[in-house]
Amino acid sequence: MGRAWRALWARSQALFGQPARGADRLALLGLALVALRFANWSWLSARIPGEAAFLANFAIQVLAFLAFCLLVAVGCRSPLPAWVVRLRPGRLLALAPVAFLVLLLAVSLSVANSLSSGRLLIDDANAMAVCGARAISNGHDPYQVSEIDCLRRLGLPVTLATPLRVGTLARVQGYPTAAEIEAAVRAAEARGDTGSLVPGLGKPPLDPVAMIPVARAPASVRALWTLLGLVVLAALLAWAAGRLWAGALSLLLLSYFIPGSALNFASFGNAESFAYVLMALAVLWIRRPLLSGIALGLALGSNELAAFFAPAYALMALRLPGRLARVAGALLALLVAVVPWLVRYPDALGKALANLTAPDFPLGYGPIELALGHVVPTPPAALMEGMALLAMVLILVWGWRRPAWRVAAGVLMLSGFWLSWRSLDEYMAQIPLLALAALVGLLLNADRDPSGAGGRAEGIPSVPPGPALPTGAGQA
Repeated sequence: MGRAWRALWARSQALFGQPARGADRLALLGLALVALRFANWSWLSARIPGEAAFLANFAIQVLAFLAFCLLVAVGCRSPLPAWVVRLRPGRLLALAPVAFLVLLLAVSLSVANSLSSGRLLIDDANAMAVCGARAISNGHDPYQVSEIDCLRRLGLPVTLATPLRVGTLARVQGYPTAAEIEAAVRAAEARGDTGSLVPGLGKPPLDPVAMIPVARAPASVRALWTLLGLVVLAALLAWAAGRLWAGALSLLLLSYFIPGSALNFASFGNAESFAYVLMALAVLWIRRPLLSGIALGLALGSNELAAFFAPAYALMALRLPGRLARVAGALLALLVAVVPWLVRYPDALGKALANLTAPDFPLGYGPIELALGHVVPTPPAALMEGMALLAMVLILVWGWRRPAWRVAAGVLMLSGFWLSWRSLDEYMAQIPLLALAALVGLLLNADRDPSGAGGRAEGIPSVPPGPALPTGAGQA
């Protein structure tokens, strides 16, 4: 009997035993997710009245967000700092199989409850993807669909629309109230020109195209469709992570509780989740240049956030082989999957570019919250956008000059949006998924070479590219 128990214990260790360095990295990312969730909770939670309480809450958010960035950066450093190796945070992953089962049950129950009750969060961008898909299936131009009409057809309030700072709303300080939006919509409808107030679809063409199969389906079916992309990503992550599969999938499930994350959006039927999955696949497959390039090209055709991420991707792939295949894959995806839609709908590119430069209202968390809380005067939008772009450039320069931190800089580049005019939670919410993909696709083998020569000079582990990567990814 004792021999049988020892054999069972040895088998469980073989299945669930965590390779030290890879486990350390995943544990740090798990702690980072907790810090980001706390920052987000502080932003969305009810506040104690008063300026002092507001500033205290903002300071807590800043500290939590900085802790998040620090933990992601350290977890993505190659090699890991000596103090992390001494602390061995990977010991937390001994609970990974249990955590995976608990999180899987919690997320499944939450999603099932939302699907059965019809309480699916839907925003105007998601609504326009559905209406755009319906327009395409009817042979119409999705970029000519009225957003106000779309919201009403879907039974949604017009206050979900994202208005521009024009007309009567140009004088509004901060973000307009629901009453102000309704009044502005009525005035625009009286003029017969709602397009100047609410411009409509502003996403690249693959955003509505992805929803064509379920364009006329109920919201619950649309949610199951978008969740399918996450299921595929989860399977690929588990396969590539090897013995660390439970830890990797636990982190993916944990991201459900981060508003705006790919899994969170997918559970509500939001088409943007497809773009975020493609961005993650581009990183996960980064050692397979053709596949990775194709995933990046499809992401570029699906969401504008991928365009901001592209320089970070180039930084992470800087010293990897297959540069020509990588570029060819991205161009091939754009040529085959995106250009035909641009030809069919010539206004698509202009609408997408106009969406980036439109005079919209400030929103989100970050320094702009001080203006929204009327603690400081509202700064010019150009100043905030310039600060965000400068932060991204500095992060890229940091990664280029400091090879050990190159992957960290790549996954953290989107954190520059924290300084922007619209620092939406969905921008920051993609960082953990990109970091997870980078850990599994690039860094779980960082200490595989005992000599330490495996990529220390350039911050990228020297694991040969090709199909053999997934089966050995967990042997670090």
